This record gives sequence, C-alpha cells and structure tokens, in this order.
Amino acid sequence: MSETLYDLAKKFEAYETDEWAAKAILSKEIMTKLVRDPCTGRGMLARVAESFGYAVDATDLAHCWGYGTTGVDSLTSEEDLSDVTVFMNPPFSKAVEFVLHAKKLGAKKIICFQRFSWYEGSKTKGRKRGQFWADNPPSRVYICGDRASCWRMDLTPEETGKMSNTPTAHAWFIWERNAPSGTMLSHIYKEDAVSQAVTE
Repeated sequence: MSETLYDLAKKFEAYETDEWAAKAILSKEIMTKLVRDPCTGRGMLARVAESFGYAVDATDLAHCWGYGTTGVDSLTSEEDLSDVTVFMNPPFSKAVEFVLHAKKLGAKKIICFQRFSWYEGSKTKGRKRGQFWADNPPSRVYICGDRASCWRMDLTPEETGKMSNTPTAHAWFIWERNAPSGTMLSHIYKEDAVSQAVTE
C-alpha cells in the first residue's frame, strides 16, 4: 500500500515555515551569495532567498514535495560549504545532526529555524541537546515575537486557514564563522518582513 501525504509528512517531520518569518530573518541577516537549503520541502525558504537575490541549491531527501533536487541525503554530503550559507528548517529530531554536519563541512553561516524549545536540554539526564548547546553556542537567536504558524505539509491551505494560530514558539538560530563569542538574543516580528535584500 502506498504511503499517503499524511504518512510522508509524519515520516519526514515535514512542516512548512511561515513565509513572514523567512522574510523577517533576511531583513536582519546577510547571507553569502550561494545558499544551501538541504531540506527544502515545498521550497518556501529557497523561493524567499531567491527573491532576495541569492542563488539557492535546494535539495530534499523526500521525493513527494515537488521542489528542488529530491532523493538527496544531505547528511552524507562531503561538499565544501566554506563560502556557503545553510538556510534550513530541518526535522526536529535531526536538527542537531544537520547543524553539526554543516559545521563539519565548514559552512560560513548557518540559519536554522526550529521551535524555541529546541534550545532546552539537560546535560545530566541523558539528553544530548544540553551538551550540544554547551559545545556549539549560537552566535544569535531571534525569537518570533509574533507566533509563526508552521503546519504539517500534508494539510491544505484551506485546512490550515481554519486552524487557530500555533501555540508553539519558534526561533531562528544563527551560527556564523568567526563571530564574536557569546549569544545575542533578539526578536523578529511580522512588521520586519520585507521583500528585498539587506545590503552590506
């Protein structure tokens, strides 16, 4: 029996990023000319980045969402990312792996969207994230001051439109090579969403 979109969305932890959140972060952060989106889904992040003038290499392991190059397991890639920004919303259960792999490949910058609870994690009760944060503090974290609605990709626009806003807080986590030590904490809001690139 073939898998349904519901099955696939659950299997790949596929959730859409709210477009305003992508536009808002690009009003705050300058990316490299070449951008890599390793879990592109329907391509929302890639399309927003392209509208800001960036060249985006968009890939996904799943074949079902119809955007970018599919069937690509980015966690096995050995591509040199030293002049690349990784712009992504990876599956929650693999977010640490995606960040560590991008760092291993030398990414100049990593911009990762996740629920804010990802920033939690004990170092003493068997949870790996606590040690991950101790060893890999982000350069900056931008909390979505306005809640970003992130719905599973099997849901139609009509279905998501009937739902109330998400109760989940989300944030952008930024790692930048050679950034000063310490983590800056800030916010983004819907009013920050712009349609053109920031300039250096």
